[in-house]
Amino acid sequence: MLIHPLVVHFPIALWLASTFLDLMAWWRRDPLFSDAARWLVGLGLLGAVVSIAFGWSDLLAQETQGVGTALLARHRVHSLFSYGATLCALANFGWRWRTHNRLSKPLLGLSLLAAILVAVAGYLGGEMRSVM
Repeated sequence: MLIHPLVVHFPIALWLASTFLDLMAWWRRDPLFSDAARWLVGLGLLGAVVSIAFGWSDLLAQETQGVGTALLARHRVHSLFSYGATLCALANFGWRWRTHNRLSKPLLGLSLLAAILVAVAGYLGGEMRSVM
């Protein structure tokens, strides 16, 4: 049974929502949005740890069943975007921690980059189902 597709929605949704809240914080200049975004980034990181663990567990189970090289090739690309999004989110959370959650243009850019990467990773993950 594949567990990764069940849990991966949490970091995706949390990081996309945090980016939306960052944009709202930038537009409205309200720290409430920025504080909520920080929590969502952190919760998304916890979800990413679970998603990555189950992603590898599911992939290893499929490899023992003899999956083709097409799935493995797509998994590599999917993983690169996923790890990139996770690293951006980790940098985002660390930045917020060190600057007491002060929103800036570079932090907003990092949030947007993480959102783009996680959206592409989610799309590629869904597309991997077509080669299973």
